[in-house]
Amino acid sequence: MGFSFFAVLVILLASCSRHLRPTASVTNKQSGDIGDGSKKVKKPVYNTSTFSGTLVKNVVYSNAVDYQGTNQQLAFDVYKPANAEGKKSPVIVLLHGGSFIGGDKANLSSTCSKLAENGYVAISINYRLGWGFISRAATTCSDTNKLKQAIFRAVQDTHAALNYIAAHADEYNIDKDWIFLGGQSAGAITALTATYLKSKDMNAFFPDEYAQKLGSLYKDSSAHYTLKGVISMWGAFVNPELITQETALPTIFFQGQLDKAVPFESRTFTPCSSATTVYGTHPLYNRLKFLNVTTVAHVDPQGGHGVFEEDFRINNILCFLNNVREGVKKQVYLTGIVNSCDKQ
Repeated sequence: MGFSFFAVLVILLASCSRHLRPTASVTNKQSGDIGDGSKKVKKPVYNTSTFSGTLVKNVVYSNAVDYQGTNQQLAFDVYKPANAEGKKSPVIVLLHGGSFIGGDKANLSSTCSKLAENGYVAISINYRLGWGFISRAATTCSDTNKLKQAIFRAVQDTHAALNYIAAHADEYNIDKDWIFLGGQSAGAITALTATYLKSKDMNAFFPDEYAQKLGSLYKDSSAHYTLKGVISMWGAFVNPELITQETALPTIFFQGQLDKAVPFESRTFTPCSSATTVYGTHPLYNRLKFLNVTTVAHVDPQGGHGVFEEDFRINNILCFLNNVREGVKKQVYLTGIVNSCDKQ
């Protein structure tokens, strides 16, 4: 059975605590990696009352059955720039982290607000969570399929959200031919998988039994849209070779080389014979560079999981987005606090 995602199991378990932690500076090693014993620090709630644009909360985009068999209503929040009416803006769709067991769209309120203040419609989506996880110590190989199904559901929900957004593009002042998809940790893994795992390769990683049990990975829709790029904040993907000349999109990465939650290079885990390799920022950057598309990597050599201050990431994401929109090709691999706008 191909894509076991047990390889992702240990990768993701730490990130449930991450989404409540403040973003680390590149000058400090990120606390909270697996086994470091650090205390959890609750992240301050961002005050959206200072947001000058329009916030539309809890837009229901789908109803779907969760891992316990309960029908769940799924929603997203829309952050529109000031004076958006009568215009069509590019949109950035973001997914939160949390090991596929925790997190919420509100965790990205600060990031979305700042992106919208700079002229983009930003949308933070909730997706189905849960797969029966109790604790790292209690997790066994028998949980592998449960985690795989959680990721399958998250990708399903991402496609459903994208279809809904495209179908209601006029309502939210969106140019559906300019959609960017991204996320943090589990959300970045979902975004990369939703972008780069195509139907012809799906059965190698998500067996037919998943489609029989959970439905199609891709929701059919007449609302056509175009993905223009990907934002990966400490994410990973199953196989760089699945990114082809036909599917490659401009992608920006942020990650620490010492990340113990998601591999910066690649990693397998041996407890399960079915475990496969998962690839992080470095091999994915190299693959996209080989395919000659825009790719930017911001790397903290001493950083762990969840690196760089938010404003640094926002500034460089905006630079990346603007370059893509202007047709400027850029391939840069940067370590430390270096702005990609300053590099050719």
